[in-house]
Amino acid sequence: MASYVFMKILESAPARYDRGIEILSLGQNKRVQREIVDNYIDRGDRVLEIGCGTGSLAISCAEKGAFVVGIDVSSRMLTVASRKIHEHKLTEKVQLQELGAIEIDKVFEDGSFDKITGTLVFSELYPDERRYVLRQAYRILKPGGLIVIADEVIPSTLLKCVLHRLIRIPLAIITYILTQTTTRALKDFDKTLTETEFEIIQHKKSMLDSFALFVALKE
Repeated sequence: MASYVFMKILESAPARYDRGIEILSLGQNKRVQREIVDNYIDRGDRVLEIGCGTGSLAISCAEKGAFVVGIDVSSRMLTVASRKIHEHKLTEKVQLQELGAIEIDKVFEDGSFDKITGTLVFSELYPDERRYVLRQAYRILKPGGLIVIADEVIPSTLLKCVLHRLIRIPLAIITYILTQTTTRALKDFDKTLTETEFEIIQHKKSMLDSFALFVALKE
């Protein structure tokens, strides 16, 4: 759980971001990225990754044969991602853009992508921003396309929620002192997906039910 609130701290040193996230998430981030690539990305897919960070997921998708557009608001993260993409000789398969999630309405046309992914990014948005980004995601997905989101969620049971808060609140305070930013664990995100016309086809939780993978379909 510490990974979600410390993510902003790690972004200040993007060269250490991948290693830090894996340590703090106890391997959850790498595991879920592998699951996304193995189960939901196909050769020939056109994929948009919202909040691509240092490019790890984009690279894995491209290695499977997809063409990936990765967007992120952090130029420093994109610099690391660009270097990694060059090292993997995937410059023709991955395109990077410095762009925020709420700006995708300005760039991408209707039906531009087969798949959209986002890991640890929707928790950085306010609820109204989440709904807006999801509506735009629905617009730019092709019919039958999937959106695959992995992020921090609020646990459903009281005990797990209390444990989650006991761990998360002091970390969130430390993070805010150091970075003046924080994340907002997703609440009722399945409802938000269906309100924006998506059909949820999978919803899995792990880590005290505080981390979830959502897979939803544009019919």
